[in-house]
Amino acid sequence: MINFNDVDTIINHGLAFLRVGGMVFALPILGDAPTPLPARILLSAALTAAVSHAIPAAPVIGQNADVLLLATMVVKELVIGVAIGYLARVSFDGLLMAASITGYQMGFGTASLFLPDAGAQMDTFTSFHRVILMTIFLMLNLHHLFIDAIMTTFNMIPLGKVAIAIAPLSSTIFQVTANLFRIALQLGAPVLIALMFTQAALGLVARAVPQLNVFVLSFPASFTIGMIVYIATLPFFPEWMGAHYTGTRDIFMTAIKSMRPG
Repeated sequence: MINFNDVDTIINHGLAFLRVGGMVFALPILGDAPTPLPARILLSAALTAAVSHAIPAAPVIGQNADVLLLATMVVKELVIGVAIGYLARVSFDGLLMAASITGYQMGFGTASLFLPDAGAQMDTFTSFHRVILMTIFLMLNLHHLFIDAIMTTFNMIPLGKVAIAIAPLSSTIFQVTANLFRIALQLGAPVLIALMFTQAALGLVARAVPQLNVFVLSFPASFTIGMIVYIATLPFFPEWMGAHYTGTRDIFMTAIKSMRPG
């Protein structure tokens, strides 16, 4: 039974809540604007309760601790949680980048929509692709990978014992950012290659039949070919996303090991 009349217990669980809450608020979908703020807070509280066995009963902060020490601990706990959520979000944005690149080549770059939940403008193809990615993300329970990661950190890094190492954390961020562009090119490559051949074919037609207005044909041809190839590659998206997110989690867990207290 948790005794919340004890100040030390409140501080310990508060620090754990900040670590978990930082991840929940930074995760894609769960941390986006359409998810009500009370729901995010309740989810953070529920996950904190789930790891209550890993929260020490002894005071994390000594009797002579000052406000500066408490503030430092708060920042360190938030860094761990936000870092996990940030990596998940960056990976998700990398998948969206593939749709943005292909959508522009298909001719959707001239019209864009403002999506309040994403807080950004996207063309219609990217917004459609985003809905598909969100469905796959939840269908494969990929958010469980990062919830499991934050739970594991309580066993690897005791509460209040975070030793943030700038070099490994920076290396992890750079590695994930590099993977962002790689996964974007991998997902967009089939459509981009098909569109490249389509444009080359239209160029040959323009040289063979100068009277033909190729500019009028380019948009419907690019749209049709692009959508056919995109739909043909959709069945492979779950496998690609699962492998990508699993690799991202493994990269972060390697960085977490470097934050263990010496």
